[in-house]
Amino acid sequence: MSYEEIYETYQEVAKEHINRDLFNHSSEDAAKTIEDIKNNKIAIYTAFTGDYDTLKEPEVIDENCDYICFTDNPNLESDTWKIIQMDESTLDNNRKAKQYKLLPHKYLKDYKYSFWLDGTFRIKGSIREYIYKNIKASSPMLCVVHTERDCVYEEYEASKIIPRYPRAVMEEQINYYKNQGFPKKYGLGVMGAIFRKHNDPAIIKVMEDWWEENIRFTNQDQLSFAYVCWKNDFHPSVSLIYYWDNEYWAKDKGDYHHKVVFSMPITSDNLRAKIGAQVENMDLGDTIELSKEEMYLLINDVKGMAGYRIDTAGRVGYLQNEYNTFLNSNSLKLTKPLRVAGDVARKVKNNHIFEFVKHKHAEENIHIYDTIKHFGIFDEAEYKKLHGEVGDAVLHFIEEGSKTDHIDDKLKYINPIFDLYYYISSNNISSDEDPLIHYITKGFNKKLAINRNYPNFVEYLHGNLHEQLDAFVTKRIKEKLADESYISDSKILIDYIHTNHEFKTDTIKVGVFLEDNFDNMNACPFIRIHSLFKELSKSGDYHFFVYGQEILPLIDVNQIIKSKIFDVIVIQRVNPYSTKIAKKAKQHGIKLVYETDDDFLDINPSNPSFNYIQGNLSNIKKLVSAADEIVVSTSELKRRFDSLNLSGNVTIIRNYYLDNVLPLKGFSYKGNNYVKIGYFGTMTHNNDLELIHNVILRLKDIFSKKGIQVDLEIIGASIDENADWFNVKKIPYYPMSMATFMKWISARANWDIGIIPLVNTEFNKCKSELKYIEFTALGVPVVASDVDVYKNTIEDGVTGFLANSEDEWVNKLSRLIEDPTLRHGILNNARDDILKNYDLRSRAKQWDEIFKRGS
Repeated sequence: MSYEEIYETYQEVAKEHINRDLFNHSSEDAAKTIEDIKNNKIAIYTAFTGDYDTLKEPEVIDENCDYICFTDNPNLESDTWKIIQMDESTLDNNRKAKQYKLLPHKYLKDYKYSFWLDGTFRIKGSIREYIYKNIKASSPMLCVVHTERDCVYEEYEASKIIPRYPRAVMEEQINYYKNQGFPKKYGLGVMGAIFRKHNDPAIIKVMEDWWEENIRFTNQDQLSFAYVCWKNDFHPSVSLIYYWDNEYWAKDKGDYHHKVVFSMPITSDNLRAKIGAQVENMDLGDTIELSKEEMYLLINDVKGMAGYRIDTAGRVGYLQNEYNTFLNSNSLKLTKPLRVAGDVARKVKNNHIFEFVKHKHAEENIHIYDTIKHFGIFDEAEYKKLHGEVGDAVLHFIEEGSKTDHIDDKLKYINPIFDLYYYISSNNISSDEDPLIHYITKGFNKKLAINRNYPNFVEYLHGNLHEQLDAFVTKRIKEKLADESYISDSKILIDYIHTNHEFKTDTIKVGVFLEDNFDNMNACPFIRIHSLFKELSKSGDYHFFVYGQEILPLIDVNQIIKSKIFDVIVIQRVNPYSTKIAKKAKQHGIKLVYETDDDFLDINPSNPSFNYIQGNLSNIKKLVSAADEIVVSTSELKRRFDSLNLSGNVTIIRNYYLDNVLPLKGFSYKGNNYVKIGYFGTMTHNNDLELIHNVILRLKDIFSKKGIQVDLEIIGASIDENADWFNVKKIPYYPMSMATFMKWISARANWDIGIIPLVNTEFNKCKSELKYIEFTALGVPVVASDVDVYKNTIEDGVTGFLANSEDEWVNKLSRLIEDPTLRHGILNNARDDILKNYDLRSRAKQWDEIFKRGS
């Protein structure tokens, strides 16, 4: 089922689900609650145990938020998340992470608010915005409504066949809830995204009770959360958002649900490992003290094992196989690993390889044996760590390990180039078949895929898979380089970085590292980088490799440039990986170009981006110092960089008109009884808007007496909708890519006059003329602040008007309001100006000169 189908189905039922008794249904104004959240730092956090998850870097980083990851993995690193090592614990890995999820008041004491997100998700939107949109008045908690069910008892029916939950314990749990009188259809949340005012006494009580249920019964926390809320008469706020994929977070590659892993429901491994050594050294009468949590782990494992042979749908064959293995054991004292090792030792001693050949399946087994050897993906040393000294490890695997080892153990000795879980899930392989042997005997001939990223790379069985993959990747890159000069395909980009093959071309190879995701570029990378390099790629002199922010976390940045695979590297604005990339560029003699259209070295604390920029300021300074070339958008920016006495050249490449994104619109006269003034921008321009607050009020008053209605309309993502002096036309979602936004605004901006107010701050002195170009393309004449950028761009009274005071703003806007012929003439002059002086090709030529300079 596609995401769209899933979401459509979800919408049909979710509105009914949020009306259940579990949730807060207050209709009070939440403004005070939201204001308090805005005034406090939020800890956005997650937790990982083991090596199974990759910490996903956020695509959007909220201001006044700390990103924290608790982990027991000492090798976990991140450019965004603060890594905090977990306390030592005898809990199983799931509960070890879950205690941080459920008990933030213990681990985040210094924060008033926290937001938990399961580590399988990537943040792709503003978490603060999500909270503000969904929190109820005075509510200390927000969760997400369940996507499919609204009843704990229905959740139990869906969960009881999942092997990782001990069925016997879950049955005891659900019967206990029934006996307590817990009602059906009470409501259900998906507990992977939780906002809390976690030091609130009511929250602490609910969380402590929730933790108690998770250690007393199963760790299926959605069952226990609804019960605990009912028990405490607690009602969290709830959002209607689709949990698995939404504008704020999503699973990578459309993986909406957890994988079902068939394994024994054992949770006391860590505990038993700890006390095992103590038991060996115990004397008669000695005791071991266990905590309440530890006692529950052991007791629930006993219960879970007692109920493990319950034949449930989809598990009969698997359970029977496990049971038969147990029945065939010779002795309780002769453990299974020792028995297997002894059998194999005897076979090797008796020249068993020849007995093996005589077996009735000899021909097929020899084929399997030879293929595994040729594949080069079977780590015999790792296999022997699990099974002891077994002689021929591949032979032992075929006869024993393939049948008895759990899939997680096989991951330890089978290289991930053969993606075991992917092969099982995508091809519906039964649990009693080994995936590697299945592929050799059946899957290869059926052309089944063994790797989600490279589904069809295996051409023959008796060949090393690493070599075959390398040949496949090399061929794919060569074909792409032959066909395209502007490369944005993420698979090709990642392979190009990781491959050891050298690709010789007659072109200049440019590695481009953007500030934004490639598919959702805002105006800066779209205009300053993407469109120009796309145009330049048509010359045949270049290959551009364009890396969006979304690709960089998928690459080992320390190995990002192993040799001179690029001739030039371009890094734009603020990039968390920039210093590592720059270091590699210098190491291999690659020309380094830094591009920016803002002065990030001297940003005012009042700027909404101040905290984010300050957090990356050290990286920016290192990058600027290391750059061979610096490209800026204005003369003021060049002056400031020149004053730093840098070693690199500083070049001005001004902004330009992009006709394929924003086609020129002609003048439109809609009568003179109603005049609409337009502006577009975000929250970063709130101070600029205040410049014309009184101007608009005066114009409204002046022209209302003349029978002319004057309105200001603002298009933006974060504008105050409650203001009484302008109207807001909101964009449908944010962030919206530049290309999409321009098409959207072109169809909706039916303005008569445009305004470009700009406070004359040090930061704004570096702003460019882009809004003048865009307004002109929209068919709208403008009045702009009389500051350097527009003084050097707009010819006052010819291509637009400049205003330096409130009276000037009123006077010049009044002239345009009263005289449509003047508006028409100003617009025509401005159109001629941008077509003549703001040409894409001339800017691309400047980049061409930079790339070829010194080469």
